[in-house]
Amino acid sequence: MYSKLKGLMVEKRITQQELAQILKITASALNYKINGRTDFSVTEAKLVSNFFGKTIEEIFVFDEFNKIETGRNA
Repeated sequence: MYSKLKGLMVEKRITQQELAQILKITASALNYKINGRTDFSVTEAKLVSNFFGKTIEEIFVFDEFNKIETGRNA
């Protein structure tokens, strides 16, 4: 669901396990969030944006807007 986040993880060569440690959540919880089963909290989104040096909107909002525009579900 969060294709930009996935792309940034590949670019920075960071695993889900490593990002989960930064967010202080389990790898499986992060996987649920990345795949749209649960939502990122505002605090988590800020941590992710700071880590990658991008705005929250650059990482999260466009993918959500695309989902609404195309009528796709998670």
